Amino acid sequence: MKPERLNEYIISSEEVLDTEAIKEVRHYYNQGEYEMAFEGLLIELIQIRKYPKGFIFHDWKGLGEVYNLNNESVFDASIWSKFLKWGNDYFN
Repeated sequence: MKPERLNEYIISSEEVLDTEAIKEVRHYYNQGEYEMAFEGLLIELIQIRKYPKGFIFHDWKGLGEVYNLNNESVFDASIWSKFLKWGNDYFN
């Protein structure tokens, strides 16, 4: 389910996230829990209100839909609405 693209997003986020946050995201990624890794990545980025290098909202949204975050989540029940606001704020 698109782990290569998720890996690219994790790498691009290393410049804005601290080592511990990346370590937690990588833990889920390495366990094959890609949905949890992506949700965790979004949570971390939204909390600090920063965007990774080369951020393209449409592409990130598409991956979130592949991982079904628009319908269900593990860590934050409102992650999708928070993600949409954060993503749209990028344009402002």
